[in-house]
Amino acid sequence: MASFTLKRKTLRHSLAVRLLHWILVPVLLVKILSGLYLNRPHRFTGFRSMNSARKAHFYVIYLFVFHYLARAYYSLVTRDYKYIFPARGDFGPKGRQFILYELFLKRKKPQFIKYNPLQKLIFTGWALTFPLQMITGFILYDPKRFQRLIRPLGGLNRIRQVHYIATLGIASTAAGHLYFALTESKEKLKSIFTGYYRKE
Repeated sequence: MASFTLKRKTLRHSLAVRLLHWILVPVLLVKILSGLYLNRPHRFTGFRSMNSARKAHFYVIYLFVFHYLARAYYSLVTRDYKYIFPARGDFGPKGRQFILYELFLKRKKPQFIKYNPLQKLIFTGWALTFPLQMITGFILYDPKRFQRLIRPLGGLNRIRQVHYIATLGIASTAAGHLYFALTESKEKLKSIFTGYYRKE
């Protein structure tokens, strides 16, 4: 008689989380590529003119703001921020074991409730960087309207630098997030589409 293992379905991502995630993916992609084009025009970004890049950048910023506010509201209402932000235990022995595993110095991968410590650091970084992007972005888009803020923040040049560095930070950590997503189990990867994964 053939043996089999019964796997239990576990909810990992609610419908709201999945919808917000898939709103953010194209928004971030367009925002980063159009921003890079505005900083230094190049066809590899997919834009052909400053006008098209500026329009795309302008429209996605509103979706970006909507996503941030909706995700923050959802986190507060459902209290799922407990799984997103780092906890004390994440930097204890288990956290060190995870770092050793990622450096290929340990074979066994430590298990966490939902996200590993580095993923949590990425999400925390986004929670802090996204508002910075919004504020500096709106100032750069309409300097006259936000003239009073320009001098206290170090001038337009400094604001532009901060906005650009924040963009690079988001792009690089998005790559890190993608790495962790693709190196997790296939079941957990599928859960961002279906909401569920099968646990033994």
